[in-house]
Amino acid sequence: MTVVAPPTMAHARGPATTVLGGLVLVLSGLGFPLTQAVIARFGRRGALVAEGVGIGLLVRDAALVRTGLPARLQRLPGLLLWLELGAAALATLAGLAAVARPPQRVQHTTAGALEALRRLAVGLLFGLHTYRFWIYLGRDHGLRTEDDGGRAQAGAQQSRG
Repeated sequence: MTVVAPPTMAHARGPATTVLGGLVLVLSGLGFPLTQAVIARFGRRGALVAEGVGIGLLVRDAALVRTGLPARLQRLPGLLLWLELGAAALATLAGLAAVARPPQRVQHTTAGALEALRRLAVGLLFGLHTYRFWIYLGRDHGLRTEDDGGRAQAGAQQSRG
């Protein structure tokens, strides 16, 4: 059975790849506070940038799901990818409120509730992405192997073909 890695990074595990992966992991972990800072500093333009990041993650997650990646991943990373896709969709929809007006404090109003939902969704999105990417940086990239169900997956693919 051939195991195919997600198209996110090369298989090479040299120092440059390790450093780049670590940098992406740190930036992903800082995703929520960075988006908050950009919105606070640049207002509506910052909200557009944060919304663009959310849309980018949504498109990337949808493409990964569309290519069948969850079936090639171990159970936890596959589940995390589906949850990340949902969080990206929610963050994108809730982010439209931030684009429509400058950032607001979380208050007991409809606008405050939308802002709270946006913050929760963006935090969840970056948390899930960071955890899933951390798994991906591991030795097996979170991919199924012969030992953990790869045979069942191969049988399912042969029965479809």
